[in-house]
Amino acid sequence: MANEDVNHEHGNPSVEFEREDLSPKAIFGFMIGLAVTGVVIYFIITGMYTYLDKYEREQASTSSPLVTSKAVMDRHIPYGPGEDYVHQRFSENGAPMLEIDERTQFHDYLMKQEQELNSYGWVDEKSGVAHIPIERAMQLIVQRGLPVKPEGGAEQKAGAAKPAPAKQ
Repeated sequence: MANEDVNHEHGNPSVEFEREDLSPKAIFGFMIGLAVTGVVIYFIITGMYTYLDKYEREQASTSSPLVTSKAVMDRHIPYGPGEDYVHQRFSENGAPMLEIDERTQFHDYLMKQEQELNSYGWVDEKSGVAHIPIERAMQLIVQRGLPVKPEGGAEQKAGAAKPAPAKQ
């Protein structure tokens, strides 16, 4: 037991501490190095993206071979006297029609569909095909029932070929 007391520098082993901890100077040095590395990486990435954006703008070609110049295809649609003006302007340049006011156009489309569902009119007047209001069509189906194709069909019997005569 006497040898154990001699090997310790302090008389009380419960007050010992580890002598190989990091010093505060090393911790602050690491944090400063980490911050400097982060700033350097930020500038490298920003420079790289700036270069790539510039390169892409220089190398970009037009999106369509039909486009002749950028002055012709500006994205500003002038509000002229009406849709005829816009249609005339864009049909001359070969560009597709663009929507000017999609809410109004969609509303007009829905009203046209609603009008067609609730009115009488011709689909093809020459062949005698007409459309009727949907409510009236449902009443007619309730009254008359759905059209049924005959089973075995009278059409099949009328169009059936006669058996070939027996050879002698």
